[in-house]
Amino acid sequence: MRMIRIIILENAYTRVQRAMRRPALLISTVTVLATASPTLIAADLETITVIGSRTERPLKEIAATIDIIDAQQIEKELARDIADLVRFEPGVTVAGTGSRYGLSGFNIRGVGGNRVLTLVDGVRVAEEFSFGPFLSARRDFVDIDSLATAEIARGPISSLWGSDALGGVVAFNTLSPRDLLGDQDFYSGYKLGYSSADSSSVGTVTIVGDTGSVSSMVLLTLRNGEETENNAAGGPEYGAERTSPDQQDTQARNVTAKVQWDINDSQALTVTLEDFKNETDTKIFSDYGIFSRGTLINSREAADERDRTRVTVRYQLDQASAWLESAALSSYWQKSESYQSLIESRSPPPYLSTQLRDRISTFEQTVVGANAQLSSVLSSSNTTHTITYGLDYYETSNESIRDGGTVDAAGNTVPEFTPLPTRDFPKTDVENFAVFIQDEIELLDGRLLLSPGARYDRNEATTSPDSLYFSGNPGVAPPTDFSESEISLKFGVIYQLNSLLSVVARYSEGFRAPPFDDVNLGFTNVLGGYKTISAPDLKSETSDSYELGLRFSGSSVEASLAIFTNDYDDFIASAGSGHCPTFYQQFGCIDPEDGFLVFQSENISQVTIDGAEFRFTMELDSLGIPNIEIKGAIAYADGEDKDTGDPINSVQPLTGVIGLSYGSSDGLWSGDLIWTGVKSKDESDISPGSALYATSGYGLLDLMGQFQFNEALSMNFGVFNLTDKSYIRWADSPGIGRDAAQRFTQPGINYSVGIKYEL
Repeated sequence: MRMIRIIILENAYTRVQRAMRRPALLISTVTVLATASPTLIAADLETITVIGSRTERPLKEIAATIDIIDAQQIEKELARDIADLVRFEPGVTVAGTGSRYGLSGFNIRGVGGNRVLTLVDGVRVAEEFSFGPFLSARRDFVDIDSLATAEIARGPISSLWGSDALGGVVAFNTLSPRDLLGDQDFYSGYKLGYSSADSSSVGTVTIVGDTGSVSSMVLLTLRNGEETENNAAGGPEYGAERTSPDQQDTQARNVTAKVQWDINDSQALTVTLEDFKNETDTKIFSDYGIFSRGTLINSREAADERDRTRVTVRYQLDQASAWLESAALSSYWQKSESYQSLIESRSPPPYLSTQLRDRISTFEQTVVGANAQLSSVLSSSNTTHTITYGLDYYETSNESIRDGGTVDAAGNTVPEFTPLPTRDFPKTDVENFAVFIQDEIELLDGRLLLSPGARYDRNEATTSPDSLYFSGNPGVAPPTDFSESEISLKFGVIYQLNSLLSVVARYSEGFRAPPFDDVNLGFTNVLGGYKTISAPDLKSETSDSYELGLRFSGSSVEASLAIFTNDYDDFIASAGSGHCPTFYQQFGCIDPEDGFLVFQSENISQVTIDGAEFRFTMELDSLGIPNIEIKGAIAYADGEDKDTGDPINSVQPLTGVIGLSYGSSDGLWSGDLIWTGVKSKDESDISPGSALYATSGYGLLDLMGQFQFNEALSMNFGVFNLTDKSYIRWADSPGIGRDAAQRFTQPGINYSVGIKYEL
């Protein structure tokens, strides 16, 4: 167990002060707050969250920074995918522009990838896995038209959610029959949408019915589109200097079905089925004519597929007894698969003949799990305890296969550098068992809320190496079974100074168990003269987070400020990303026994990320300007590798958003004008030797509108990047490599429209 230590946030505060002196947006919003009408309001802070305590609680009772995006906001902002979902959320990003592999996972406060836990109805989304140039299994497995809400917890929260909640948690909650029926016994909805950014169209049909004690829902979404356009100047049609996006065709389908049986007033049983499929075909024109290890690449075409199927059964009991407030039992099964195929025409030296090579890579993860969660309320004359406690169990089965072959123009087989098919890691089953408890304590007539919590996790990995693994990886050490346990703590405080102002403080721990693929990653390329070796001594990555904030709630203004510092220990540098282990650095990363270049995963870094986030909402009615609202948010973070003193490249630049909203008095139409400003990422903010592209700062202007034609028919429209700005997001810089940077620019001026008809 790590010791909880009391610290003063001097370093974070100093850096935040420097940031506050720069952005005019923050200064202006603080001024607006200071002059606002001080009457009590409880609008956004009354929004219900589950991710912050594992039970339904208003945001104002959670000592953590949590964003909630609901279905109405998703429609209003015409979001197409998870990147659009967080378009106006400073401090949260999704990368993936310009890549054949699509969108990656979330980055929260400078930490991303598998260090951010992603859930769908409480079930873990498959992990990312990348190896070599032909496999990059990412986490874009969710169609956002199926969502009731998306909750984003900023900062570690492993005391509630366990491993991988190192940088934060993103929880997707799918729609249920009760979300749509209201007082009706039947609902049907039909949505059509189009976006010029990728020439994509979408259609969603939702049918919901209630037969008394049983309600059911079926939701079907179909999408198709092309490559996302950019805003680059003209360039060559083929090769690494190509500035236009590679040509793509995408088709996606998602089905969400639910049946809920209300056994009685206090008991319900819900069965959920999800089935998601995405297929993308890419002509990789940017690789036409390049050289790879002396071989001329004539053409490359890819066919990639992502599939996820989930079944969940959940039993809910409310108000069971005087001591048991609620109980929930869930069991689930989910299978996720990434299939990636590449067909390549190539000409080896002396470039007089042509070969045809294909590569097929798959990554499959199946998770089976169950959990039990109970909540009890104990009260005395001046104290109330809401105790949440329970058990989590899940097991993931993981496997990857790499296959393919090469033939010459006459159809003769060409020898491969390595035996195929093979596995990059042995088949691995990972079991996790956890027990958790949290106590939310109300004191001083509700003015003081304390929330201590703890969780114990035990991870055990069992490998099952087969002939595919050993034949493709000659000479590697036998795979190692391993286990790891961790206790994660948290303590939150909310103190209401008066009816308007509250102080919030939180200490929270996070961890990520050693990834199965890093521990036993094995690969030997005899002809290429390099190898990856296992890392059986890897330790868990851990984090300690300290956060201090203020919340203001008045009749026309709501605002919050959070200052944080996050300390991360034992960050793992992955062999799959080309890490040279410390021991072999003395030999120039060469194994003196066989002369091979060596890659190995290793715990190396101690990292600190400090920052601040501010957001506000102000209604102008009190100033005599009805129906107008101003919203703003800003996020600043600064990271440092304590071992080297280098900046942390995953930290995003200073970002601010401010918007003006108008809603008609009759509620039939509304509009939003939103400006987003992003600071440049200078060379001094990038670690030396990383060769990442330094991005310029930029400002964007977006316009959105909503019309309610009648009770059944509505429309949303948006015009984005009104000034036709050409810009590259820092989140996409790691994907540029040797390609033309302009190919990674975002779309110029573009529009989206959505129409919905409800019965």
